[in-house]
Amino acid sequence: MLIMVTGGVSSGKTQFALSYASTLAREGIYITDEYAKPLPEKMRAPSKLRRVHISSHQTLPDTLDHINRESNLFRADRRIVIIDSLTSWMMSEWRNCWNSADQARIIARLEKLKEVILSYQGLLLIITNEMQGSFHPSEEEKQFISSMAEMNRIIAVRSDQVFQLTSGIASEISRNKIRY
Repeated sequence: MLIMVTGGVSSGKTQFALSYASTLAREGIYITDEYAKPLPEKMRAPSKLRRVHISSHQTLPDTLDHINRESNLFRADRRIVIIDSLTSWMMSEWRNCWNSADQARIIARLEKLKEVILSYQGLLLIITNEMQGSFHPSEEEKQFISSMAEMNRIIAVRSDQVFQLTSGIASEISRNKIRY
């Protein structure tokens, strides 16, 4: 089952996702990057969620693929994996793009990530941001926004549930229906 939680910056995505995930599974893995700030006390992840930081020598596709391959298929419906956030991971990837060889490497990683997400066995919740750009974006910003929007579209189309958060209020916008 694939679930997407999206919204603007500081809209309450993480708090909603952690709360919702704790109702879906008995245990979980909460994946963040190494630069993620600690959660405020009021937003602490439930004790049944194990926190995993992706460091600079790891990639999100490899980490998620490893979790998928090493998992007990019979327990997959009892465990949820939360990615917080897809946007920050992709931003760090594009930040290291200096030439066309780097761009090709990033595009290959994005393709692998799409493949891993779409083949994941079990509960997967992805937190991502709605994409907006500046008034005069650089070429790098255009590439990032374009790839992020495409990734969001693919995930939204394949998701069983999509939640959009605005000012802490979640709206389910799955399958052409809106529920508050």
